[in-house]
Amino acid sequence: MTFDIEMIQRRYATMPDGVDRARRTTGHALTLAEKILLTHLADDTQRPVFRRGEDYVHFAPDRVAMQDATAQMALLQFMNAGRERVAVPTTVHCDHLILADRGANIDLAAAREVNREVYDFLSSVSNKYGIGFWRPGAGIIHQVVLENYAFPGGMMIGTDSHTPNAGGLGMIAVGVGGADAADVMAGMAWELKMPRIIGVRLTGRLGGWTSPKDVILKLAGILTVKGGTNAIIEYFGPGTETISATGKATICNMGAEVGATTSLFPYDARMGDYLRATGRSDVAELADGVAASCLQADATVLEHPERYYDRVIEIDLSTLEPYINGPFTPDAAAPISEFVRMAREKGYPERMEVGL
Repeated sequence: MTFDIEMIQRRYATMPDGVDRARRTTGHALTLAEKILLTHLADDTQRPVFRRGEDYVHFAPDRVAMQDATAQMALLQFMNAGRERVAVPTTVHCDHLILADRGANIDLAAAREVNREVYDFLSSVSNKYGIGFWRPGAGIIHQVVLENYAFPGGMMIGTDSHTPNAGGLGMIAVGVGGADAADVMAGMAWELKMPRIIGVRLTGRLGGWTSPKDVILKLAGILTVKGGTNAIIEYFGPGTETISATGKATICNMGAEVGATTSLFPYDARMGDYLRATGRSDVAELADGVAASCLQADATVLEHPERYYDRVIEIDLSTLEPYINGPFTPDAAAPISEFVRMAREKGYPERMEVGL
C-alpha cells in the first residue's frame, strides 16, 4: 500500500462536486487552500463555515509519511490499534539515523550496523501492516515523497519538519507528531486548528543569480520567524508559473522558518512536467482534468485577493535580489546589495565567510 493510483482517481472524481458544495455552503469564492481543506473534512456533518485561527476541525488525510527516528514510537502506538493494515497509504523512510561523518559508503555501513535493531523492527512492522519501506540509503524522506507520492490537491501528514516540501506539487502537507500519524494510520480523524491563509502574489521572473530560495528568504524578512504561525502560505499570480516544481518545493520546504503550518502552489504545466518526468503521467492527466476547477484559487480570489486572504504580500521576482539571512535568526534578511548596511546596523561581521 505505497503508491495508490486508485486513491488519487477517487480523489479527483469527487473533488469537483466537493469544491462546488464548499463554495455554496461558505457562500464565497475559495482559495486553493480552502478547496483542499474543505474537501478533506473527516465528517461531512461538520458545520461548513469555520473561523480561521479559532475552530478545530477534523480532517481525513490521503497519506502518511514517517522518518525512521519518529516512526518507531508511532508504529508502536499503531500496533495497539487492532488493525491488520494501515487505513491510508503510508511509508517509512530510513534517513534520519544516518550520521554524516566520513563519506557516504562508510557512513551508510556504520548506520546499518549501529541501527540494525531499529531498521529490522521498522522493516518487519511495515511488511506486516502494508506500509511502504524505504531502506537506509534509499533517499531523503521529503525528496522521495516529492518524486513518488505527492500529488496536486492531496493532503498528507508526515512526522518530519520538511513535509511541506510536497507543496511544490500543490499538496497540503503538514509536519506532525507521531501520535497524529498513528491516529490517521488507524483510521481516525486528524485534528487541526483551521489555519489562516496568507496569500503571496508573485509577478515577474527570476533572473541573474537569484534562485527560488530567495523568495522565501525575502518572505522571512517580512513575516519574521513567527509571522506564519497557524497559517498556510498560498502562492499565486503569474510568477508562480515561471518556477519549476522543484523550485516551488524548495520554497515550501523553507516555510517552516516563518512558522507556517504549510505552504503550497497552484497546479500548472511545470508540475505536470515534473509528474511525467518522475513516471506519473497518469497522475498528470488526472490533474489536468480538474486543474481549473479544483487545483487553483477561484478567479474572483485572484482578482480581489485582499478579500479572501488574511494577508496579501506582493513579490516581484524580476526585481528580487539574492538574499542573505542571519546569522542567528532567519528573519534578519537583506538583499545582497544591502548586506553591509544590515551588518553594521546589527553589529555583524562585514566579511561573510560561511554560507549555507
